[in-house]
Amino acid sequence: MADPSIAVRPARRDDLQDILAIYNAAVPLRSATADLVPQQMAAREAWWNDRDHARRPVMVAEVAGRTVAWGAFTDFKPRAGYAPTAEVSVYVDPARMGRGIGRAMLDALLARAPECGIDRIVALCFAHNEASVRLFVSRGFVEWGRLPDACNMDGVRRSVVMLGKSAPG
Repeated sequence: MADPSIAVRPARRDDLQDILAIYNAAVPLRSATADLVPQQMAAREAWWNDRDHARRPVMVAEVAGRTVAWGAFTDFKPRAGYAPTAEVSVYVDPARMGRGIGRAMLDALLARAPECGIDRIVALCFAHNEASVRLFVSRGFVEWGRLPDACNMDGVRRSVVMLGKSAPG
């Protein structure tokens, strides 16, 4: 059962500052993104402007009116034949991890998948990010593949696990 104090809603352009801050807080942790330096607002604005929000929504989670997480679907690949498959991403403010916020965000995105024309969902997680892998597995994702030592972050090689599932609907 979802925590009623967590409100998940579609993101608006004025959420970009919070989305950027949460994303950039993940960069130095080296567990959720392969970016090695924080993003600038211009990159996040381009990301926002270049997406079809009806097919690939961005959502935010709030607790007590404060944005504490965001998630989004993105195209798995740009070619038309891949249109029914999307990658899902979930980012939680590091100070709020472990409180069910990521689960609420993922559940909200999964519920939107059918209306977005998505019938296959892919999640790419670092193998060492056991909490993230557990989150996706708890929602029915299974391992579809592994990319051994795919990332080099500060001289440390990290493997990526590809998890996937068929969307409800």
